[in-house]
Amino acid sequence: MRVVVTGGAGFIGYWTVRELLGAGHEVSVVDNLSRATFKDELEDMGVPLQPVDVRDLEALTKVFSGADAVVHLAALISVEESAEKPVDYHEVNVRGTLNVLLAGVRTGVRRVIYSSSAAVYGHPVRLPVDEDHPTRPISVYGATKLAGEAYCRAFHETFGIQAVILRYFNVYGPGQSPEYAGVIVRFSERLARGLPPVVNGDGLQSRDFVHVFDVARANLLALESEVGFGVYNVGTGTPTRILDLARLMMRLWGVEGEPEFAPPRPGDIRESVADVGRIRRELRFEPVIGLEEGLRGLIPESPER
Repeated sequence: MRVVVTGGAGFIGYWTVRELLGAGHEVSVVDNLSRATFKDELEDMGVPLQPVDVRDLEALTKVFSGADAVVHLAALISVEESAEKPVDYHEVNVRGTLNVLLAGVRTGVRRVIYSSSAAVYGHPVRLPVDEDHPTRPISVYGATKLAGEAYCRAFHETFGIQAVILRYFNVYGPGQSPEYAGVIVRFSERLARGLPPVVNGDGLQSRDFVHVFDVARANLLALESEVGFGVYNVGTGTPTRILDLARLMMRLWGVEGEPEFAPPRPGDIRESVADVGRIRRELRFEPVIGLEEGLRGLIPESPER
């Protein structure tokens, strides 16, 4: 297929591009380059890159011409920043998604893979969290991703565009931007300097950490599936307590002692783990990179000790 990846110079985008190329697809990238991490790597691979913003409908329409499918990853993704810049988050995440769908309809794109987030669920009322769980986002970021989902569903019903929504849980892996530092990035930055990680609260909060290589493969499976419309969690189905994560990373990085503790973060979700039964059954997705293996790939060759 001829596939356009929006946000393809970013963290998940780059690894998705590699996965699609490895499967034999013809790939081009749309990225406004404001927060691109992998621009040079894409150029070295010879992947066409258009410096287009998803807020520009006319430019999107031009670059989508001739494409069979779009993997829509372009987004602003910080929960904290979304509270400070809600209008920016609406414009990029909601209007940008609307533009992707409009440009797709205009140019005959048959299929859109939309990157959503576990943030659409808010505080879980049951675990593991399945796709039929109530969607009650508690952040502006989560609200924008849910709005994008609604547009995907509406465009499927109204225009017949095939849309697959993937709700990513806690993605990590090589090249993750410190700008949106998830807990693994924050921990690894301190460990690289020989310092113990700082755990907010008691550390008994749980998360579902899924490696970016597995996420990229989920994107490929969604692209190649026959699903006309579907919503799928992308995770491992295995919860990890933050305190256990900190101790595991200290062992792997060779830092002795115990983690440090800081006050809990306001509004922090206590427990989160994906029910991945649907994506296993319908897309044949199976996460293959365990947490320890994935973390070992993040250890610097020459830690600053």
